[in-house]
Amino acid sequence: MMKKFRMTPIHYWMVGLLAFIILSITSRLFGGTLANLVVLFLVLSGIILLFLHQLEQVELDELEQIQYINHQAENGLASLLDKMPVGVIKINSETSEVEWFNPYAELIFSTEDGQFDVEELQKVLAIPFENKGHYATIGNKKYSVYLDSQASVVYFFDASSEYEANVGLVTTRPVIGIMSVDNYDDLEDVVSDSDISSINGFIANFVEEFSEKYHMFYRRVGMDRFYLFTDYTVLEQLMGSKFSLIDQFREEAKNRELPITVSMGFSYGDGNHDEIGKVALSNLNLAEVRGGDQAVVRENDEGKNPVFFGGGTASAIKRTRTRTRAMMTAISEKIKAVDQVFVVGHKKLDMDALGASVGMQLFASNINERSYAVYDDGSMAQDIERAVQRIEADGSTKLITISDALRMVTDRSLLIMVDHSKIALTLSEEFYSKFHQVIVIDHHRRDEDFPENAMITYIESGASSASELVSELIQFQNSKKNRLNRIQASVLMAGIMLDTKNFSARVTSRTFDVASYLRSRGSDSVVIQEISAINFDEYREVNELILRGEEVFPHLIVATGSNDASYGTVIISKAADSMLSMSEIEASFVIAHNPQGSISISARSRSKINVQKIMEQMGGGGHFNSAASQVTDMSIDQVRSRLLDCIQEEVQKIKEEEE
Repeated sequence: MMKKFRMTPIHYWMVGLLAFIILSITSRLFGGTLANLVVLFLVLSGIILLFLHQLEQVELDELEQIQYINHQAENGLASLLDKMPVGVIKINSETSEVEWFNPYAELIFSTEDGQFDVEELQKVLAIPFENKGHYATIGNKKYSVYLDSQASVVYFFDASSEYEANVGLVTTRPVIGIMSVDNYDDLEDVVSDSDISSINGFIANFVEEFSEKYHMFYRRVGMDRFYLFTDYTVLEQLMGSKFSLIDQFREEAKNRELPITVSMGFSYGDGNHDEIGKVALSNLNLAEVRGGDQAVVRENDEGKNPVFFGGGTASAIKRTRTRTRAMMTAISEKIKAVDQVFVVGHKKLDMDALGASVGMQLFASNINERSYAVYDDGSMAQDIERAVQRIEADGSTKLITISDALRMVTDRSLLIMVDHSKIALTLSEEFYSKFHQVIVIDHHRRDEDFPENAMITYIESGASSASELVSELIQFQNSKKNRLNRIQASVLMAGIMLDTKNFSARVTSRTFDVASYLRSRGSDSVVIQEISAINFDEYREVNELILRGEEVFPHLIVATGSNDASYGTVIISKAADSMLSMSEIEASFVIAHNPQGSISISARSRSKINVQKIMEQMGGGGHFNSAASQVTDMSIDQVRSRLLDCIQEEVQKIKEEEE
C-alpha cells in the first residue's frame, strides 16, 4: 500500500517557484497576452486541484486517526472492565436476561460450584433503585449498586468499609431525651411531705436504674423532669423495645398505688445540639397533649414525621388549674392584639363544637367586641339547626355564616379553632387559609395536619369535651362585661353531655365542677332536652344500623350500613354509642354512607381497645375511647375489610401485652 503523502510548507514554496518558472518561460516563448492567460489558467487550475487532493487526503487521514483512537479506547475499556474491581453486568432491557458480565461480577455472584447465581442477582435487581442507588448484601460483603437505565448496565462497588463507616456515623449521632412524670403536681396537693419524699425516691431510683442499663447520662432538672443524653444506638434499642420502660414505670407506680405515668420526648441529629434539644422538648409537649403515658421520637429535620410509642391507656395526664389560668391569660393577650376574632368548629358541627364556639365567642367579646362564632348554614344536623335558631333568637351571641365571614377577614384577624386540630377537619379550608394567626383549643390528641401557624395551643386530651375547656376559660376570666346567659350555658352543657354520654364516660371531678358552674349560670335541662331530642326518623335510622351489627370478635360489634342508604354522622355516632352501652361489649364500630358521598366510621370503646389508633390507621382520629374517620374512593365492603384488619392487629397487640 502506497504511503500517504502530506504536503508541508516547503512543498507549497516549491509549487509556487515552479509556477513562477513556467510563467516566465511561457512569457519569453510566446510573449502574447492570450497565451499568457491560458497558461496562467492551467497553472492555477493545477494548483487548485493539487490543494483539493491534499485536503481530501488530510480529512481521510484524520478520520482514520479517530477510528484508530476509538479502537484503542474500546480495547482499553474492555481490558479495564476485565481487570478493575467493579462488577459490571449488562442486562437485556426487554427480557431482563443477563447478556454479559465482567470477571469481577462473576466473582461476586459465583456459587460454590462455580456457576453464576442468577437468582441472587434477580433478588438484588428486584429492590427499587433510587437516584443514588442502594446497598445490597451479597455473601458476607456490602455492595453499592447503581443502575444505568439507558445502557441497561448494573454496577457493583465493594462498599463494605464505606457502609460500616456510614453505620458508625448514624449510630453515634447525639440523642437528647426529656422525661416528665405525669400528674406529679396533683400528688403534691394530696400527699404528706414524707410520702412525697418516698415518691421522689421511687422516681429517682427508676430513672437511675434505667439510665445505668442503657449507659445514658441523665440530670434531674426538677422534681418531675429529667434530661437524658445518649447516642442513636441506645435510642434504637429503646424503639426496638417500643419503649417498654413506659409500661414498666406504670406497673411499678400502680403497685405502689400511685396515679402517675411518664411522658418522654426524644430527638437526634447531626450536631446542632441546641436544635436537637428544642425538638426533644417539642416532642415531650406533643406526648403530653396526646394524653401522656407515651414517648414521641422525631429527628431534628423539618421533613421528618414524629414516631409515637405507648399511649396504651386512656388519657393519663391531668391538667392543672395553674395551666388553665395561664392559658386564659395568654389567649386574652393575643385577642387584644388583633382587629377581629373568628371562632370555628369542625365540619358538620356537633353540639360540643357549637357549644365551644359560642363559649369562645363570649370569652373573646369581653376583650374584643368584633368577635364572631362561625357556622355553615348549608350543612347542619337537626339538633344543631334547633340550637342555632335558639341562639339567634336569644341575640346575645354574634353568630355569622361562613360566607359572611369570608368577606370580613383581614390580615390582622385571629382564628380560634375549637374541638379540632386538623386542617382537613376545619369548617372551611378556604376560610382557614386566610389567617396568619391561629389558636387551637381541643380535647382530642394532637396528630398530623396540625396548623403550622398555631400561635397558642391549648390541647387537653384529659378533658371530657371542648365545651368543658372553654367553660373553664370563661370561669377563670370572670368578666363582669358579658356573662353567660341561660341559652349559652345550656348549649355548653349540651356539648359536655354529648361527649360524656350524659356524664357516664370520660368524666373527671373537673367535669362536674364545670357542670356546676354552668348550672349556676342558668343552664336549663328543658332547653337542652328540646335541642338534643331525637325525632322518630332519627330513632328509626339508629335502630336500623344497630340491627345490622355483628359481633366480629369477642365483645366487639361492627355494624355496616347498606350500599343504597346514607345516614347523618350524628345517627352513625348515636348507633355506636347505643351498641357500646350493651352488656359485655368492649368496643363498637359503625360504617355507613353519609349524605356527602363519603363513608363515615364511628368508633367507641370502654377501656381496653384504643379506637383512636384504629381510626388513625383509617385516616381519622379522636380519643382512646371515642374516635371517627371519613373514607373516600372505597366501597363499603372494602372499608369494612380494612377496618377488620386494623381491629385484628390492635386486638393481637393487646393479647401479646397481656401475655
